[in-house]
Amino acid sequence: MAYNIYQNDELIANTESKEYTVEGLTPNTEYSFSISEVIGDKESELSDPITVTTDYSAVESVAVAPKTNNLQVGATRNLTSTIEPSTARQDVAWSSDNVEVATVSNGTVTAVAPGTATITATAEGQSDTATVNVTEPEPDPDETE
Repeated sequence: MAYNIYQNDELIANTESKEYTVEGLTPNTEYSFSISEVIGDKESELSDPITVTTDYSAVESVAVAPKTNNLQVGATRNLTSTIEPSTARQDVAWSSDNVEVATVSNGTVTAVAPGTATITATAEGQSDTATVNVTEPEPDPDETE
């Protein structure tokens, strides 16, 4: 016995199996599927639609760039995070291990005082880090007496 599989009322497959895997679906998206039975050259009415909402993929890795950042007190730098696979939720939690030296909010690092801080980006238990080295600003030669 054969089956026709419809996605949003469009025929996407004909199979002899009672199981079928649909590839290439977008995460966190709702889809509607129906099935019909094919006997010879006749097709039954479509089944009632089955609604499926896809999940996000599990986060496999997080990467932060740039890895090394040399900033003067008061300066800012935007760090980027890349989460793999691209079908995983792209939410990142940022943190600094030394907020007296550098703070971070949504990937933007602010240099607070001389020293070194490690900035961490975390997503679903996976993380990566970047180093921030903060120095005092160089004196402006025009302002020296």
